[in-house]
Amino acid sequence: MPCSAVTLSLATITAIIATALLAIAFATDNWLYIEVKRTSIQNYLSRHPDAQSQSLLDSVNSKYYYYTRTKGLFRICYPKERPPTVKTYLSPLETHCNNINYYIPDENNDTKEFTDDAWTRLHMGRSMIALFIISFISIFAAFCTGVTGCWRRSPGNITATALLMLLACLLAAGAMGLWHGVEYYEKEKQVGEEYYQQWNTVSTYEPLKTYAHCSVHLGVGIAQDQCYVGC
Repeated sequence: MPCSAVTLSLATITAIIATALLAIAFATDNWLYIEVKRTSIQNYLSRHPDAQSQSLLDSVNSKYYYYTRTKGLFRICYPKERPPTVKTYLSPLETHCNNINYYIPDENNDTKEFTDDAWTRLHMGRSMIALFIISFISIFAAFCTGVTGCWRRSPGNITATALLMLLACLLAAGAMGLWHGVEYYEKEKQVGEEYYQQWNTVSTYEPLKTYAHCSVHLGVGIAQDQCYVGC
């Protein structure tokens, strides 16, 4: 049975809102907020003046993972202090950031010594970006078929629009799942001095606080995308 004008209007409005939320989530650098208690770590090291503490203090003052930062899909940004050893640039929001390297292309063959877990994390990160891009392409295609369907009053075009929006919803949900997979590998599987598995005891006992923000926007966006499928 064809949709009513009210249903189509509501579906259009919610789809526009959902697309806007997805676009905001895709572009923002606030997927993850990591707060580093630098003062607490420095005070701890000053109370234990040995060679190891001095070496660690040098790392605290130079390594990026000892600085409060936000992380998005493409950039790591430093809203407070910024590490002196990392080359940064000003983002559109006037925050100092550096790009996340997905090694596309890997011109210097930097991935040759990657472990299996590192490769898995990298492939999930690349696939996450690809799924988001395909999701936006699907939304654009749905817009075209939707406009055509309304102009011609074609039930077939309206059905195609609903299916394309459902596809976009599933792709975005899959991308979100991959993002959580990347986060899990960084915390539980990945080995390296900047990852949790190799944090020293000072970093462990002076913990870093992490908050995920953008998943809320994305979750609302996906839920609203589903409203379009109602017809």
